[in-house]
Amino acid sequence: MRCVCGRIPHMPSDRSYLGSASSSYAQAVLDYFEERGLDPAAAFGAPLVRSIREAPAGHRLSTSQWLDMLQRAGRHLDDPAFPLKLAATIKQRHLGMLGFLLMSCDTLGAAALTLQRYEHLLDSVNAAEFQVHGDHCTLAWRPLVENPPVELATSAMALWVHKARWLAERPDLVCGADFTQPEPHRADVRACFDETFGGTVRFGQPLDRLVIPVAYVGLPVAQRDRHVHESLCRQAEADLVQLLGQDHGFLEHLEALLAVRLESGEVTLQHVAQALTLAPRTLQARLDEHGVTYRELLDRVRRRQAERHLRDPAIPLSAVAAMLGFSDQSGFQHAFKRWTGDSPGAWRRRFFGGPVPRG
Repeated sequence: MRCVCGRIPHMPSDRSYLGSASSSYAQAVLDYFEERGLDPAAAFGAPLVRSIREAPAGHRLSTSQWLDMLQRAGRHLDDPAFPLKLAATIKQRHLGMLGFLLMSCDTLGAAALTLQRYEHLLDSVNAAEFQVHGDHCTLAWRPLVENPPVELATSAMALWVHKARWLAERPDLVCGADFTQPEPHRADVRACFDETFGGTVRFGQPLDRLVIPVAYVGLPVAQRDRHVHESLCRQAEADLVQLLGQDHGFLEHLEALLAVRLESGEVTLQHVAQALTLAPRTLQARLDEHGVTYRELLDRVRRRQAERHLRDPAIPLSAVAAMLGFSDQSGFQHAFKRWTGDSPGAWRRRFFGGPVPRG
């Protein structure tokens, strides 16, 4: 399946990621405490609780606040299964625009692609990646922060399994799950993982990802509405561009936008200027101010994305080329050799120190 929505940007590893999380998402944690008769202020402090409860529409927490909140909740509750249990309680109101977008999709496959593109409207601490591999597909989460807490991927993966069942009105859906974290020591926590996902759950894996039967891709979303979806997509696209501009400086904003649009091929200077509501000459002038050409910036983004995809042995070179917006593998081969001096295959073998393991 070719992704028509593009990929969520993976931010540069040589600078800290200044992401954020929707306050409505954070409210789910407060609701979890209160529904159990607990005072969230005891875990998070009254000022933070008040700021979340009184936050205007569109308000966001910093990445550090959101990650600290997840970790504090787990410690306060003394419950390693908290992220799984939290995910089961999250409602549409907590998901904001993203929740309504998913609800209007035609199929679960379309919903996965929509999540891949717009998850940053909810929080921008993970990069979601949806891929099809023969008889199964995967939905992986790659962290955009250093040393992410285990609660991050655990809660996100459990949330989207619950939402897929809700969207399709199919509570019987099951999937496998791979986690980078070690296997829980407690049997009750391990049982909670098994119950949440329903399929094979593995720990100590290279990626945090869901492993889903490919037949699920075509399952219809119960409340699908194509006209509503098109309208919401326009609003979500504008919100995403605005959000990327808030979270990063000009070049980081532009790099993130290019990463989103790579696979669609809409990465000419004219296309990107239009997305930024700038005249092409104005965009070129801004780049001149930063001492970089548009070609140099595009190459930088493509190289970064290429190296990231090549580290995943499950992605064939032809798919990497398509993800970067190249019309054929030959163009990708020539470009990659110009960037690195190596062919993609040689670079990948050197990275793995020998033969590439099977994904």
